[in-house]
Amino acid sequence: MQQKTANILPTKGKRLSAHLSLMTVLWGFMALVVGVLAYYQGETRIEEQAWQRLIELSSKLEIELDKYRTLPKVLTLHPDVEQVLTVTDAQTLHAANSLLARYNESLSSDVVYLLNIQGITLASSNWQSEDSFVGSDYRFRPYFQQAAEGQAGSYFALGTVSGRRGYYFSYPVHKEGKVIGVLVIKVALAVLEENWPEEAFDFLLTDVHGVVFYSSYPQWNYQTLAMLAPEVEHQLLAQKQYGNGPIAALTRANGMPEVLLQPRLNLNKDGRNETFLQVHKDMSTAGWRLFALAPMSLIYQYVIWSLLLYSVLFLLVYLISFSWRRTVEARKQLAAINEQLEHRVDERTAELSQSNEQLKAIIEKYKQTELTLKRTQNELIQAGKLAMLGEMAASINHELNQPLAAMRIYTETLQLLAGRGDIQAIKENANEILKLNKMMAKIIGQYKLFARKSAGKTGPVSVTETLTASLAILDNKMQKMGIRIDPEGLSDTLQVMADAIPLEQVIINLLNNALQAVGEQASPHIVLRVEQHQEALHLVVEDNGPGFADDELERVFEPFYTTKGQGLGLGLTISKRIVESFDGHILAENGAGGGARFVVVLNRYIAEDIL
Repeated sequence: MQQKTANILPTKGKRLSAHLSLMTVLWGFMALVVGVLAYYQGETRIEEQAWQRLIELSSKLEIELDKYRTLPKVLTLHPDVEQVLTVTDAQTLHAANSLLARYNESLSSDVVYLLNIQGITLASSNWQSEDSFVGSDYRFRPYFQQAAEGQAGSYFALGTVSGRRGYYFSYPVHKEGKVIGVLVIKVALAVLEENWPEEAFDFLLTDVHGVVFYSSYPQWNYQTLAMLAPEVEHQLLAQKQYGNGPIAALTRANGMPEVLLQPRLNLNKDGRNETFLQVHKDMSTAGWRLFALAPMSLIYQYVIWSLLLYSVLFLLVYLISFSWRRTVEARKQLAAINEQLEHRVDERTAELSQSNEQLKAIIEKYKQTELTLKRTQNELIQAGKLAMLGEMAASINHELNQPLAAMRIYTETLQLLAGRGDIQAIKENANEILKLNKMMAKIIGQYKLFARKSAGKTGPVSVTETLTASLAILDNKMQKMGIRIDPEGLSDTLQVMADAIPLEQVIINLLNNALQAVGEQASPHIVLRVEQHQEALHLVVEDNGPGFADDELERVFEPFYTTKGQGLGLGLTISKRIVESFDGHILAENGAGGGARFVVVLNRYIAEDIL
């Protein structure tokens, strides 16, 4: 009996070894197939995501350009514009400078200025600034040359005086059918900086020659995706479109057609060469091209996760099949073994039962893990929706402000034209107002789309700069309500561990709630105070409004709960999640003298050299 058992053991060992070898080969072959499929699926998925984001960003940029494209034409109709080109006395110049400054403030543009037919700036909205355009010669700029020939002009370049990049819209000023000057509006295109997605993708905006003038990675700016022909580079330097320095090439491509045909680009980022999957979209109206670059590491990560999931499933299937096979073999052995081996049958049965229990435990743990992952996924989806709702509500006011300002200017111009009785000009202005109205409808339609925006990185943030920026956003509302908020306890050296833009969102939300709470008070008062502690910093917002009831304090941070007659009740919920993402927390309570009191507790940042 012992000899028979000894002969069986080596045979089983060989069979087990052969079985494991076969399963290893099978796993490797299927892993290769899964990896290849995952690679192509990941590539397709990443490319679709990049293309979708590319379409959204190009649409916002085209809307921003369309808001300003026709404005120079209507501004030239003001009598002061024509007068300063014919009568250049001090009083006329002062009136023109003041008019352009008002236009610039209403349009939220960078600069509005007027050139004579020789290309010399006579009046400018920044006439009182150190970098005033008054007296500057811009005859070399293409936008001046286009307008001087009687056409509407547009052009992107670095400012020769300010050094700031911007897009220029120009239109000729006519008198008796002759061009006597050029009116120019410079737009900073802040929509790009505001809408660069904070995600793994990089974005480039290039001109027709492939020169990068806007990029989510600033080190690529003012370089070209393909080597420029000498005559093209000479032309760009002569026009000072991108400054006076040479324009370096990011790739060794001999021209943009070669770059556009390549599905991948090798670019230097953060000191190392990195391969990107590229998609691009032509913006024919502006003559630009927008690129979205997805690092290949995203595809590799997708492949790795697919292989890990496949390996887990393969292991589970293997364990189940192995357990089933062991059970079948044990039953065959039990039928063949006689009563003398009954005790061995009992031992084997106990062993199989233990293996079966372990397998059940593994399967149960897997089910629990799957349920936990589903719950986590649902929470992440809900958080994404809340964040996007907050983003849409925060940006729609800015998006609509510009068309409204333009419509107001058109209306003022209509009043002037009505006095003249110029019916044709009145019709043209009415058509422009109708276009702006349609454009506003298009802008509103953009916010029906939900787009995911990933969280930024946490780092040192200046408290002074954050509070100043937040108060600047609400300055117009505070002036209308007759409220002045002076932060208390500020110091230029105070820093907290946070992300600047989300932290501004929290402060703006708390201050906006306070402004709404004191709206019906006879003497409205709001306090914004900074309290320093050893390792933490408290940002306190207090008002003398009605405060909270006890049941309201318990639910104030719940989603969709609001004590106001308007809004979705998401502001405090989003603020709480933002602060918690910085490892901080936010408290809501009633102040000692009545009214609401919010305290944002954040970790202080103390530099090592200070320690």
